Amino acid sequence: MKYKVRSGESTLEIDIDRNGEIRMGGVALDADLQPSADPTLYSLILGHRSYQLRVEPVEERYRVQIEGISYDVLVEDERAQLLGGIKSASAGASGEVLVKSPMPGIVIDVAVKEGDAVASGQTLVVVESMKMHNEFAAPRAGTVKAVRVVRGDKVAQSAILVVLV
Repeated sequence: MKYKVRSGESTLEIDIDRNGEIRMGGVALDADLQPSADPTLYSLILGHRSYQLRVEPVEERYRVQIEGISYDVLVEDERAQLLGGIKSASAGASGEVLVKSPMPGIVIDVAVKEGDAVASGQTLVVVESMKMHNEFAAPRAGTVKAVRVVRGDKVAQSAILVVLV
């Protein structure tokens, strides 16, 4: 899976393959990241150095503390980057907008009902996939024309979740 990691003006591209090999900017890294009993604390071995990381979610970002310095970090995987592209492409669209699930999963929450007025960025549906909760938001302001799922539904990739007008 490929990730874009942004902190301040810096952006890194990190690729973690199925075997756990990590590449940053195309260069293989000798790295190992292990969680601890504290869910915000991790041990990172990078090269021949050991680091202790504290990682805490803050809104849509993470606050990462390493060696006493805190960084606000935005992490986007390929799926989030794709969804961001879809969101920006449809943000100015008129007519119907189909909000689809880009991956299979189980509907954990449906936050809207037919007829609701929604703002751009408002959460519509939450789908759990690979033990991660993925929130699907309105790509633009509008009205919910149809909700095609209910809590507990299993959805396939590209399943229509909500129709906006």
